Amino acid sequence: MTRLTFTAASLVVALAACGSDENNFPTNSCADVTGTCVQIDGGDVAGLQTTVNTLSPNTTIVLGKGTFAMTNSLTIRAAGVHLIGQGIEATTLDYATTAAQVNGVDVQGNDFLVQDLTVQDAPKDGIRVEASDGVVFRRIRATWTTPSDSTNGAYGIYPVKSQHVLVEDSRAEHASDAGLYVGQCQHVIVRNNVVTGNVAGLEIENTQYADVYGNTAEDNTAGIVAFDLPGNPIVGRDVRLRDNIIRNNNHTNFAPGGTVAKIPAGTGTFAMASRRVEITGNTYQDNNTGDIALISGLVIEPDTTKWELNTATIAGQWDDLGLLPGVGAGTITNFRSENIVVARNTHMGSGLHPDLNDPLQFGVLLILIYATNPVDSVLYDSVGEPMFNSTDAAMNSNANRICVGGNTGGTFASMNLAEQSASSQVPFFRPAAPFAPFDCTTLNGGPIADVVLP
Repeated sequence: MTRLTFTAASLVVALAACGSDENNFPTNSCADVTGTCVQIDGGDVAGLQTTVNTLSPNTTIVLGKGTFAMTNSLTIRAAGVHLIGQGIEATTLDYATTAAQVNGVDVQGNDFLVQDLTVQDAPKDGIRVEASDGVVFRRIRATWTTPSDSTNGAYGIYPVKSQHVLVEDSRAEHASDAGLYVGQCQHVIVRNNVVTGNVAGLEIENTQYADVYGNTAEDNTAGIVAFDLPGNPIVGRDVRLRDNIIRNNNHTNFAPGGTVAKIPAGTGTFAMASRRVEITGNTYQDNNTGDIALISGLVIEPDTTKWELNTATIAGQWDDLGLLPGVGAGTITNFRSENIVVARNTHMGSGLHPDLNDPLQFGVLLILIYATNPVDSVLYDSVGEPMFNSTDAAMNSNANRICVGGNTGGTFASMNLAEQSASSQVPFFRPAAPFAPFDCTTLNGGPIADVVLP
């Protein structure tokens, strides 16, 4: 039997197995699809796995209402695949009894769409899409049914090493690292999602050209964050965090390890080892430790050699950023946070109860400095600045171009973190608005351009 004949026969069998119960496909069905399409009745795990194991490119799989009690990962290795359910409350891929340490939905394939379903209790990541171009997550939920459990999977919605990514109208809950994580990607839009109960709610990591807007981050350890980690071959740049709601992110940190295990509970947003970032028009409320922190990557990895990247191996555009050179020939480093604009954000009720249990002891430092007063809305660590003075604006440098002059609805402090110690707390520099010498309002190199997806 030829491969073409086998595929056609498989589709006939799968379609026959669906039966004629239109009530099982009330929202989406193959009648809505042009091209190859297979319907799988709700709960038919064997039919679903058979379809995926014999999958041809450019196939739409429509799942019916019900719960699929999965026993293994749903692995897709074909281009043009669409995986569509009947809605996040109607179609669930449930991995609660899966013994193997696998991702829930595991994809490598261009032009992938996942829509209208829930992935629940995956042993590892909920929905992981890797090394793909043209990825859409729409109206999906990735969740774990045991909140605050360090054995929950690390990432819920997880596009990584991919290009032209859209995540919209989705929910990510109870991940032990990041609920919605975009890593080592280029050209990304993340909009109108809700992230709750995670360690990091929404995370943009080592990613270029990302527009993150209209999202709600609530009851996470940290709400929405953007940063680079050392050693990844993409240097993060041109990230917009705008018009989001970031509130009540005071969840206990339950990460089993890694960078996010160091995040203080009560963090709204931090940008770390980041450049060309705009944090604008967001609503911050009741984040106990503080709303916005701008910090160097040396805070979590002080060895600068670990931040070295060989320029021959870097993906994406980087050579216009003025990155610091490494020690080795032909290398640059990306630990510095620079060229960041914070403007037009709203701040209410945050910074009143800093976390005293975080490993980096930020909370302890904040209590010593602020006592019972609110922590300033924006904190800058001043790492790499040649001048710092706690009282005289003229004696403070802004070599890293941190621009908070347009954030006059909040307050600002520069903390000289490199000189802080258990025995010596250096007073913070707390200028009045517009916060000179940090009173700039624009990025060097011009504003961040809109992300346009194909």
